[in-house]
Amino acid sequence: MAEQTRMPTALPTGNRPGNENFALNDHTSRLEGVAKVTGAARYSKDVYLPDTLFAAFIRCPIGAGTLLSIDGAAARAIPGVVEVERFGEEGKYQGHPVGYVVAESPAALRRAMRALDPKWKPLRFSTSIEDEAPDAPALPADLARKIRSAPRRLSVIYTTQVQTHSSAESHGSVVDHRGDSATLYASTQGTFAALDGLDDAFGIPLSEVEVRCEHVGGGFGSKLRGSRESLYAARIAARHKRPVRLFLDRSEEHLDTGNRPSSRTHVDIGFTNDGNILAGRIQTYGGVGVAGNGGVTFPSGRYELGDVVKDHEAVRFNACAERPFRAPGRPQGAFAEEMMLDEIATAIGKDPLDLRVGLSTHSDLPDLFRIGAERIGWDQRRPTGSQTSVLRRGFGVGATNWARFPSRAECEVTINADGSVEARTGTQDIGTGQRTAMAVCVADRLGIPLHLVGVRIGSSGLPYGPASGGSVTLHNTAPAMTMAADDARSQLFRKLAERIGDDDAEFTVHQGQILNHNEPVMAWAEACSMLANQTITGRGNRNDGVVRYDKDGHTYGAQFVDLMVDTETGQIRVDRIVAVQACGQVVLRKMAESQIIGGVTQGVSYALYEDRILDRNVGAMVNPNLEMYKWAGARDVPRIEPVFYTKGQSSPRSLGEPPTIPTAGAIACAVYNAIGVPVRSLPLTPDKVLAALDGAKGGAR
Repeated sequence: MAEQTRMPTALPTGNRPGNENFALNDHTSRLEGVAKVTGAARYSKDVYLPDTLFAAFIRCPIGAGTLLSIDGAAARAIPGVVEVERFGEEGKYQGHPVGYVVAESPAALRRAMRALDPKWKPLRFSTSIEDEAPDAPALPADLARKIRSAPRRLSVIYTTQVQTHSSAESHGSVVDHRGDSATLYASTQGTFAALDGLDDAFGIPLSEVEVRCEHVGGGFGSKLRGSRESLYAARIAARHKRPVRLFLDRSEEHLDTGNRPSSRTHVDIGFTNDGNILAGRIQTYGGVGVAGNGGVTFPSGRYELGDVVKDHEAVRFNACAERPFRAPGRPQGAFAEEMMLDEIATAIGKDPLDLRVGLSTHSDLPDLFRIGAERIGWDQRRPTGSQTSVLRRGFGVGATNWARFPSRAECEVTINADGSVEARTGTQDIGTGQRTAMAVCVADRLGIPLHLVGVRIGSSGLPYGPASGGSVTLHNTAPAMTMAADDARSQLFRKLAERIGDDDAEFTVHQGQILNHNEPVMAWAEACSMLANQTITGRGNRNDGVVRYDKDGHTYGAQFVDLMVDTETGQIRVDRIVAVQACGQVVLRKMAESQIIGGVTQGVSYALYEDRILDRNVGAMVNPNLEMYKWAGARDVPRIEPVFYTKGQSSPRSLGEPPTIPTAGAIACAVYNAIGVPVRSLPLTPDKVLAALDGAKGGAR
């Protein structure tokens, strides 16, 4: 049965008129919007089954340590405790799991965790990239000679902080094990990928396990594959043949669900007096915690940077490992790259926008820059370092791009005798509007009102759909769903032609009317009634399981920032951001605008607020909550203006990740423009602004 999607709302938006009449659908709101705001939408964390067992991990409380003992007997003696299991002895970071407890109720579980009274022996630990990152190696002689011989040189270090995953719906799963089959209710970005690594966990073939994910409360990359929570929930459920619930609390979300790793970027660049970069070395370090690579995407390829050598090294210390995080490595790289360009432009007295236009490597970028500059009022920008007032206004700019990655996607469209239509794909909706997009694709292709289309998604029992990572979902599922709609429509036309004796190639549908040679024949509902008790199912397949890197259809964008800096307090107030984005054919205008606004908001939060702080004495996180771990709140978010770039755009392209890439760099450039000295470390907190004003030295000479 299709989900409750029969009454979509169509609320026109009066703002952003420049984006109208480009999308397949301009004004439809999310089909599940009412369910979400009223609490009717059921997330995996809302699943409570009869006879459920509750589980939680025993975790290391310090930066590193050896677990000497736990009082398992005391914990087991508490009424309602079912199991206490220790599976590790060494904690490599705060939050590292070394065992678990299972109980009949959350209250019994909490009491058991307190009764364990674990004893830990502290081990040596380090807490940051600065503790372990080596100095950049010496330059090769020929490269050093090229840099020294350049008329100008910039030799600086840029750093970024750790941004934790802290999803609104915490990580976790409920497993309903029924002996010969099971259902996994997972908070996941991949309905099918959620079973990765769980081959033996259920004790039954994975073909007998269904993954369900009706709604997802955020992920941003951390919920892409099978999880530790699903693994242990499945094992416990298989052993006890009962439903098991294992969800993390808010503190655990910060400590053990991955992060955007910190970075340290050494830039040594030689350039001319007109801004051409001759040679340089970029050495990047990624602060990955206990595992990972921490790649920093710089150079990005968006600018011509001359003869530049790039080296990268992962730096390990005692903290949770990195996980994919909305455009992995890109915001870190864009911050350093955009700041470098602004410092070069300031050193030679050139407008930083003109410098970027001249260095652009893609034909669309100059046009994107032009549109954004006009919208933001770039002509009001004053030269960097020219302001002397307490409140200073700054303008900044940054660019973004993203590749289009093909992924396997399968869809079905069923036409029923009552005229209703059901669209089916197993892919999940992590909040991007996937349900609504699928309905719009079908309604547009069939030529029928949207309220006739129901949508089923979020189950591994449905046709295969890609995970929501790498911004692959819509631009792969939309063509597959369109193919399925075409197939279903063709089957209906053939049946109709058999019934009335005409050529099915001459039939079309427009606004719910069947046309023949452009003349009305009958209403959609009347044509469907000829199916009697039968249904028609059309199928579509994208990529057929073959995944290749697609060099065409990349997305590009430019962002412009207008902000104020209070030079007495160091406070930054971002007033306005214009985000010009090329993203192919837009399916849903409001959803696409929402994606851009959301990505920019996350970039603002990264630029100004978010920062994991580890206590250097014990290695524990000081702020594992949403009180001291700061997010951008409602009053911190500026006016964000998404602008669709429509020139040469065809078919849907990636949109989820590109808007978050340039924001922090553009904000940092705007702060530099306002105060006249660069702040080279994220987040851009008041103390760093004041320190820069108080006497930052270095930079281009």
